[in-house]
Amino acid sequence: MKKYFSLLLSVGVLVSLMAPVDLWLAPNYWVKSAVKITLFVIVPLVLNWIFKWINLKELLFFRKKGRKLIVVGSVIIYLFIIGVYLAIGHLFDLTGVTVTLEETMAINRDNFIFVALYIPIVNAFIEEFFFRGILFLTLMQYVKTSYAYIISAGIFSIYHVAIMTNWFSVPLFILLVFSLFVAGILFNWINDKTGSIYGSYFVHAASNLAINTIGLHLFGIIG
Repeated sequence: MKKYFSLLLSVGVLVSLMAPVDLWLAPNYWVKSAVKITLFVIVPLVLNWIFKWINLKELLFFRKKGRKLIVVGSVIIYLFIIGVYLAIGHLFDLTGVTVTLEETMAINRDNFIFVALYIPIVNAFIEEFFFRGILFLTLMQYVKTSYAYIISAGIFSIYHVAIMTNWFSVPLFILLVFSLFVAGILFNWINDKTGSIYGSYFVHAASNLAINTIGLHLFGIIG
């Protein structure tokens, strides 16, 4: 129980510390990324060394199990997101997205390509290590699997609230938060089936790649 409560308290504090950075401090994206790496990777590594939540060798070991599921899942999630955007994107006002990115993170048309590569390759791994590795796979050792699914997916979706607060209209915002919760459940399921964070990492990277493809369109980089 000590490990369980220390884990939830630590995750809650770290997510809470990251929220002000996203909401109010609004530093340059690369500064924000450095803060995120510190809070979601370095600090959890130190805390895991102290509390012995999970064996890192087991957590970071790349298993070949479920490779077909990972590849198919990655392709499906990419095509699904692009398909949804093409089908209903015109129903929502997305003009504020690029403006908010430029004002709050100094992301603009000139540097978006670099950001679009960083997010699926590096940022996706940071989030999978934290939300699925340190949180979900560790929680499964202490609580019922269903609880681990809901807690991890819930915190994952809530975390993104701070990032997207001023991006969209209320209906689209609610839809995205719900979609993030469902995505969190999906990522958890993939890790549960493959026994590794790499399964959800590749699928997460594919979803980020799809979102960034849409971003390239919104910035006018691609037609």
